Amino acid sequence: MPEDNSLVRSEDQDDTPTARQLLHAATGDRDAEAKALADRSPDDVDEDDAKVAVELAHGDIKGGPKPERDVAAPEDAEAVAEND
Repeated sequence: MPEDNSLVRSEDQDDTPTARQLLHAATGDRDAEAKALADRSPDDVDEDDAKVAVELAHGDIKGGPKPERDVAAPEDAEAVAEND
C-alpha cells in the first residue's frame, strides 16, 4: 500500500500543522481550527483572519483563492490579514 504523504511538507515549507489543528480540521470544527491556526501564526494574525484562511482552505468560501493544501498555514492567514 502506498504511503500517504498528503500532509508531509517539503523542505521549502517551514511549518507543519499541529495535531490540534489537524484534529479540528478532521472533525470540521472550523472555529477551533481557526484558533489553533491563529495560535501558531504571527501576532498580526487574529482569529478572524485565521477563520477566513481556514474557510478558504476547505472551500467554504466560493470564488476565493484556494490554498495549495487542505489545511491552512500561517502564511495563508497572513495573506488574509494583509488584505484587510
